[in-house]
Amino acid sequence: MSTTSSSPQILNTAAFPSAERIHQWVSDLASLGHRKTGTPEGRKSAEYIADVFRSAGLQVNIETAPTPCPTVHQQEFRIDDRVVESFWVNGTGRWADLGRFTSGTLQAADVIYVGAGREADFEGVDVTGKIVVCDIEFHPSSTATFLEGNPRAFTYDPEGTLDIPRNKYDIYSPNNWPGNYFTAQARGAAGFVGALQNYMDCYNYNEDYTENGEILGADHMAVPAVWISRADGRSVVESIAARGGVGRGRLDVDVEYELKDALNVNGILPGLSPEMILVHSHHDAVFSGAVQDASGVSEVLALAEYFAAQPIEARPKTMMFAATDTHFTDYVGHLAFLEERENAGDKILVDLCIEHVGKEIELADDNSPVETGYIEPRIVYVSDETGLLPVVQAAFEAHGLDRTIFAPVSSDDGGDAEGPYEFRSDEVVSDAYYFAEAGVPVVSLVAGQMYLFHPSDTIDRVPIEHLRPVGLAFAQIATEAHHRL
Repeated sequence: MSTTSSSPQILNTAAFPSAERIHQWVSDLASLGHRKTGTPEGRKSAEYIADVFRSAGLQVNIETAPTPCPTVHQQEFRIDDRVVESFWVNGTGRWADLGRFTSGTLQAADVIYVGAGREADFEGVDVTGKIVVCDIEFHPSSTATFLEGNPRAFTYDPEGTLDIPRNKYDIYSPNNWPGNYFTAQARGAAGFVGALQNYMDCYNYNEDYTENGEILGADHMAVPAVWISRADGRSVVESIAARGGVGRGRLDVDVEYELKDALNVNGILPGLSPEMILVHSHHDAVFSGAVQDASGVSEVLALAEYFAAQPIEARPKTMMFAATDTHFTDYVGHLAFLEERENAGDKILVDLCIEHVGKEIELADDNSPVETGYIEPRIVYVSDETGLLPVVQAAFEAHGLDRTIFAPVSSDDGGDAEGPYEFRSDEVVSDAYYFAEAGVPVVSLVAGQMYLFHPSDTIDRVPIEHLRPVGLAFAQIATEAHHRL
């Protein structure tokens, strides 16, 4: 890394795209629909981003990567001949990477309830060949709990709003799920039904924890599984109790995994040096995905347009702007993207990753979502290797981005790269995870809104007044990185 200049660089704020322009990109992407990997919607998303890059004058590539992608042909859970609304558990019901997998043996099966599904709950209970119903209990989420798990983290919160008590939960980190699932699988269960206790009272949840089974010797999440709401969970438990503790039901899951092309879009903006500053987000989404992650991609588009309008002398380094695919399909495309960079000899000095500019919600007593009137707290992971932490902090303060948690991280914090995956509280929990694990220094903004897997992640969840300040802060960070790295 060079240190050609340590004095602050001047940002041309007037040239940065307007909030309305950024918001329009968010709206356009969200209007495409779910944008799942390997689908026509996903291709439309990639082509839209490529068109914006081309209009800005970037050298554009759409790189493909064969990725196992699921198609759910059928999902249905019944108990006592009553259909319970459900949602397929991402990654489950398959015992190989590719193929069509059905739960045909579960046309009629015993259904038992194992509470939270901890080891003690399974003791003395025969679940072999049965459908297991289990309560899914997410851990409470707060700034205090994050800081406890990340001792070097600190906040920028001049108004003290991060300390306001909220009824929020961390739906992105392991809790009693997926341990209860893998315990049921190891004990021979034929099906799994997760009742989401402290989530919005619905069944839309989408985390894939296949990797967490590796440490237990499970290569796949082979047991077919569905999510149900808290209210339906209570009803199901009542039905089981009415039959003396063993209900009768059926679980029909028919899912097919095929290789389809993930589409990673990138645009190159040459600089005075081939050393590279990467700016990225992901463009795939479960539903309309306005916050996750049309908001992040639109910040990338704004930054690409801004830097493309600057003279090459303002870019000591080459810049790459990218929108990755496969955030919801085992990150195969992300790994392929990194491999492409290695094969091309690209030297990435830093990855600036932007995700989830969205409003905060908490849960009412009935688990309905309630907007708090604030932006969701931001977490910004900053690799020690960049030396950019003071720059990042100054940029966020200069552009009024309070309610921010800064989390310094180091490649030395990583686990055994050759061993099975095991979650660490201090890892980079964002789309930059595999970049950081590959040794690429990161500055990664992410927020943990509880609705990111839900159909309510629509354009009205995106606060237009925050879009330009976030983009300007990253423009300032990138400008400083050009001269400091």
